[in-house]
Amino acid sequence: MRTTKILMISAAALAIGACGGEKSAGGETKASAAALKTSAGSPLDQSFSFSGGEQMDLDAVLTLLPDDARPTYENASFDESIGATVVENLRFSDADDGEAILIERAELYGVDQSAIERITNAENSGPDAQFETVFQKIRLLNVKAEGFDKEEINFEIGGVEFDKLAVRQGGGENPDGAEAANFFNAFTLAGLYFKDISMDAEDDEFGGAVDFSAPDLRFVGLEGGKISAIIAKDFGYSTTQGEGARQVLRDAMGPQGGPLVDGPLGMMLAPESQRAEVEALEWRNIDLSGLMDFGLKGDEPPVSARNLMDLGTMKATGMTSYVNDRPLFIAEEVSLSAAEFAWLIPSKIRMDTKNATYDFTAYVADENAPAYDVLKAQGLDNVKGAGFAEWTWNPDRGGARLQYNAESEGLADFSMAFDLGGMKLSDIGEAIENDVDNPIAQTASFKSMSFKIDDEKALDAIFALSALQMGGTGEDLRQSAPALLRLSGAQFVQGIPRAQGYLSAFADFIAEGGSLEISANPEEPLDLQAVQASAVAPQALPDVLNLTVTHSE
Repeated sequence: MRTTKILMISAAALAIGACGGEKSAGGETKASAAALKTSAGSPLDQSFSFSGGEQMDLDAVLTLLPDDARPTYENASFDESIGATVVENLRFSDADDGEAILIERAELYGVDQSAIERITNAENSGPDAQFETVFQKIRLLNVKAEGFDKEEINFEIGGVEFDKLAVRQGGGENPDGAEAANFFNAFTLAGLYFKDISMDAEDDEFGGAVDFSAPDLRFVGLEGGKISAIIAKDFGYSTTQGEGARQVLRDAMGPQGGPLVDGPLGMMLAPESQRAEVEALEWRNIDLSGLMDFGLKGDEPPVSARNLMDLGTMKATGMTSYVNDRPLFIAEEVSLSAAEFAWLIPSKIRMDTKNATYDFTAYVADENAPAYDVLKAQGLDNVKGAGFAEWTWNPDRGGARLQYNAESEGLADFSMAFDLGGMKLSDIGEAIENDVDNPIAQTASFKSMSFKIDDEKALDAIFALSALQMGGTGEDLRQSAPALLRLSGAQFVQGIPRAQGYLSAFADFIAEGGSLEISANPEEPLDLQAVQASAVAPQALPDVLNLTVTHSE
C-alpha cells in the first residue's frame, strides 16, 4: 500500500476523532474497564447512549481539515435516542485514482466543539500542554475499501470504536521532539476497538495471497507511551503460494535440490497454503514511556539509561496452525513471560509453548498415500510436545545466555545453549562513543556452546521419508549410511585429528540412535573480533573452540 493510502485510512479513523483486571490508562471508562477482560464481549456489541448530547456543526469541524483530506457525506442528523450525531455514507477519497474509504454510519457522542477550538487556537502549547477531552465515544460502522487495486490491502470492518479521546492544547506542538514521540504524547485514548475485520491482498507476480480476519480486536488504555492491553479473540491469517513462488524456490535450490520441490516431500518445503488461528490473545502492560521521554527532547538515550521500555507479557491460547487446510500444530498456550530491556538491548526474553500436538501428515498431499503411510507408521500424526526459548543478559557484569529446549514424546528432544562473555553495557557505550562498527560484537566473547538431540523415532522417520525420494527402504538406507559417511569423510579427517572422533560419533548415532551432543568449551573466552581478525584456519578451529562430539546410547 502506498503512503497516500495509509494516510487515507488514518484520516478515516483519526480525523473523525479530531472532530469531536487492571486499571486502564488513557482515562478509564466503563467500556475500557470491561475491554481489559479477555472473557468480555466486544465493546461494539454493547449499546451506548450519551445523556445531554447535542447536535454538532459537522461542516464547521470538517473545515479544520485540509481540502484534500476532507470527507464527503450524504446526511448528518442528531439521534435523540442515543444522544449522538449520526453521519451516513461518510467517504474519504483519493482524487488521484478513485480509491476511497466508505463509512456507512458514524455515531459521534459528546463531541466538545469548544474543546476543539481551545486545542486549535491554544496560545500555550507544547509537550506538557493541558489535555482537552474532545469526545466521549465515536463509532464507525461498516467501513469498506472502494476501488483499491487487488495487490493493495482491501478490507471490510464491521465496526470501529474510539473511546474517550483527549488531545493536548496545540496538539502538543514540539519542534524538538521525534515525530513518533510527539504523536503518542499528544493524546490519550481510553480504547480503540475493532469488530469483524477482514483484510486480504494478492500478488500478481507470484500468484500468492494473504488474508487476515479478527472478529474482536482491542487496544486498551493508550497514554504516554503505554498500552494497558491488546486483546484479540478468534483471529487468524492465511497465506497461499502460487506456482511462481515455488519456481523461485526451485531456482534457489539449484539442479540437485530443485527436484525435491516436485517430489514426495515437496509439500514440506513449499506448502501451497498455510493458516493460523488463535482463540484468544492478551498482551498486557506495554511500556515505552522511558524511551518516549528522550524522544520528546530529541535526544538519544545514553547507555546509562534504564527502564526505557518493557514489552510486558503476552499469552495466546488455543493456537492452531494449518497446512493445506489440515491441522499441523495445536498448542494449549504460547506465552511471552518476560520482555525486558536495559538501554535498547533485551536483557530478558522468554517464550514458552505448553501442551502442543503436532500432526506431520498435514504436509502430505491427498494423492501421496506412501508418504502419509510412512508418517503415520512412525507415529508422526500425533506427537505431543512442549518447549521454551530464553535470552538473558546482565548489563552490569556482562555475560549473556541463549537457551532453547524442545521436547516431543516419541520423536526426539532437542536442547541448545550459547553463552557469551563480555558485553558490559559500559563497554558497549564506550565503543559507541569511539564510533566502533558493531559495538556489541566488539565487546563480546565466546564462552561455550552445546547442542544435544535425544532420538526416539526421528532418525527412523528421516530415513523412511528419504527412501520415498531416493528409492529402497528406510532400513536399507540407514544401514548403509554410516559406512558411506565414514568413507566420504576419510579425506576430510586427514588434516583435522579431532575430526575422526566427530565422524565416528555421527556414524554411531545414525546406526544406533541414542543421544548426540556437540559442544564447544574453549579454555578461555574467545574474543570474537580477534578470532575473525586472525583468520583462524578451518582445520585449527576444532582445537581453538575445544570442540567435542559425543554419542551415547
